[in-house]
Amino acid sequence: MGMTVMGAVIEKFKSNDKWVILCHENPDGDTLGSGLALYSLGKRLGKKVRVMGRDVIPERYKFLPYHDDFECCREIKEDDIKNALLICVDTSTAARSTPGLKEVLPIADSINIAHHGDNHLFCKLNLVDTDASATAEIITEMLIEGGWGIEYEEAVSLYAGLATDNGNFRFASTTARSHLCAARLLEAGVKPAVMDGYLNENITLSVLKLWGLAYTRTEMFSDDSGALFWLRKEDFEAAGADLSAVDGLVNMLLRITGVKMALFLTEVGSENKLSIRTKAPFTARDIASVYGGGGHLQAAGAKLEGKFDDALASVKAEAEKYIANRTAAVK
Repeated sequence: MGMTVMGAVIEKFKSNDKWVILCHENPDGDTLGSGLALYSLGKRLGKKVRVMGRDVIPERYKFLPYHDDFECCREIKEDDIKNALLICVDTSTAARSTPGLKEVLPIADSINIAHHGDNHLFCKLNLVDTDASATAEIITEMLIEGGWGIEYEEAVSLYAGLATDNGNFRFASTTARSHLCAARLLEAGVKPAVMDGYLNENITLSVLKLWGLAYTRTEMFSDDSGALFWLRKEDFEAAGADLSAVDGLVNMLLRITGVKMALFLTEVGSENKLSIRTKAPFTARDIASVYGGGGHLQAAGAKLEGKFDDALASVKAEAEKYIANRTAAVK
């Protein structure tokens, strides 16, 4: 029997002395937790290792070990990846990574570790496991299979990735495997109560009021099976907050009785960012793909160009049409 993809990844990690780890844009807990855990592994294996991404680490993740070593890289160049193993974590497309990646990929020895079902498989070696609830879940298993074990610093980062991506083990993506990975991280010293404090008990009064503003704008549609709310860039400015302040907020709409599709549109700089969450029989990825986005079956996102009001109207109309068509098909 030939070597598994994970086995091939492990061999690449062992045989390359220089690693460059890339996190995706607007980094979340999973890409950062996965990237920083691998950075820690590289350091203890004596590798020459860098971890970077297009955007700075959000304040809420600055408890993660080695966060100070994270480099904000506006463009990756050939000199950055020369004689290096390029490792992309939790990234579904090259466009979601650092500018310049598409240009260096043809000359780089590259690995893509992710769990998105619509992954473009853009690296030379792609370890994409769609059954994993988080990329951190895959990397936890890889550290064990590689014989490296899990150090405390890595466990903290991986638990952050695991818990944020599967909603503290409450999303449908959570499996027995997710809990087994969590158990291994607890064995390495992670304390869930401490982690919850870092991840979920860290908001300011102004951010709480920002959430409240979104709640007051909640609008129901499609016979109350859909719900949406929105925030403009001036709302973020008034709160002194960035996009990370509302990470996961869209999930609150699914707590409304009967809601099976939740939409959250935010204005970030010159972009309109759409976050989508769904319950069966609706698929978030279907809506995201209309706007060139993607993600998981029940958690996806996209970017919309143009005026915010036009984007909001378009998203609502598209969702209403989708729900009507899918409901008719189910019947």
